[in-house]
Amino acid sequence: MQIEEIIKLVTQVKPEISREEFLKMIKKKKEELGKYFTEEAIARIIASELGVKIPKEKEEKFEISIKNLIAGLNDVTVSGRITSIYPIQTFKKKFEKEGKIARLLLSDNTGEINIVLWNEKADLIEKGILKKGQKIRVSHGYTRESFRGGIELHVGENGEIEILEESFLKIGELKIGDGPINVKGKVASQKPLIRKVKTSRGENVLLASFEIEDETGKAWVSIWRELAEKLEKENLKKETTIKLKNFYVKKGFSEGIEIFSRKNSSYEIISNNQT
Repeated sequence: MQIEEIIKLVTQVKPEISREEFLKMIKKKKEELGKYFTEEAIARIIASELGVKIPKEKEEKFEISIKNLIAGLNDVTVSGRITSIYPIQTFKKKFEKEGKIARLLLSDNTGEINIVLWNEKADLIEKGILKKGQKIRVSHGYTRESFRGGIELHVGENGEIEILEESFLKIGELKIGDGPINVKGKVASQKPLIRKVKTSRGENVLLASFEIEDETGKAWVSIWRELAEKLEKENLKKETTIKLKNFYVKKGFSEGIEIFSRKNSSYEIISNNQT
């Protein structure tokens, strides 16, 4: 679907929003999300936030289904959803500068495949641009047989990655070690517990803690430092819906999990009549 069609749908459902206002919203969101999001994807994200449903389209004909990939292909384009992300590794060959490699697992409705990201493409994981749950399009990749067996799709200097759809995971889908991830839920605590704590480095910082829930489960949230200072000024209370972006997951109390912030994390408090 072309961006003008999305704008038309949004302005029909939300007549109080003009075309010019929606374009400004796209520009602002693009500055927040970065160059790896297409304008169409950004328009869809904003439409979703406004409660406007945009019909999904079928995949482009030139894309290959994962089940049809074989070793030895060049200039491959494939789309799918990121289901796992693995730690970045570094390597160094003789007389060459240090390189980086990262892996993620991509799935569509036909199967799944390991994606191997080289050097600057691995930075997309290191910087938290690629996250579990996103739908992405990989272009100009090449396939190789893995030494573990099966097929891998490699993305090097000439490869391209577009984020087609941002995604918020369900609490029940989260696993220890995940991150960065986006998750959305309702506050289950009466209000956040905000206090000063001393870190292992001897720093005195602010920590905000509260519990969130969705239809799949509950989890504790820990928000640190400047982000906690910002939250302290908010009217966050029970049943408020909150979006947590670029957060991480570790073992929490008992058998539960804890979702915690890092430097690149952010949050958005939304009204409960929005999606």
